[in-house]
Amino acid sequence: MKKQENKKEEVNHAEENAKGWYETIEEQVAAMEMDWNRYKELKETDVNDLTEEEKEELKELEETAREFENYDDVIERIQEEPLSVHVRSGWYNPGENEVMPEEFEILLSTGGPALRMIGDLDEHLQPCNCRLEHQDWFKPWTEYHDVDSDVLEKWANVFYFGN
Repeated sequence: MKKQENKKEEVNHAEENAKGWYETIEEQVAAMEMDWNRYKELKETDVNDLTEEEKEELKELEETAREFENYDDVIERIQEEPLSVHVRSGWYNPGENEVMPEEFEILLSTGGPALRMIGDLDEHLQPCNCRLEHQDWFKPWTEYHDVDSDVLEKWANVFYFGN
């Protein structure tokens, strides 16, 4: 008979943190994109006057809205989430008058585990090529791949990266 080894599966806390944050980002983007006017219209209608389809639609909108009251509430929450928002420029010639930021970083958590969103800024200072990176104590930054970059881009677009 073989002895069974009692190996504990090592939990990657930084990756779990990234997963949790990404789920929050997805929920916030869904809430940001929902039809808030329709939601308000259905909420203000007497439930007895709603068709079964409208009741189902209202239920779905309520699930998407979660704790948010309106679009502005979602935007405000997103803007309050980061610990910091930074930009940086690339190489340029000394004496150039205007240096435009080329990259951004949105720091979401620090320590062990840490999480940041990074990406490029286009010519209009809009985020693109967005990605999440996580880090645990004494480990390098590692990209978290289980994301939809369009969702990250929509979330990052809430921030202003200009002067």
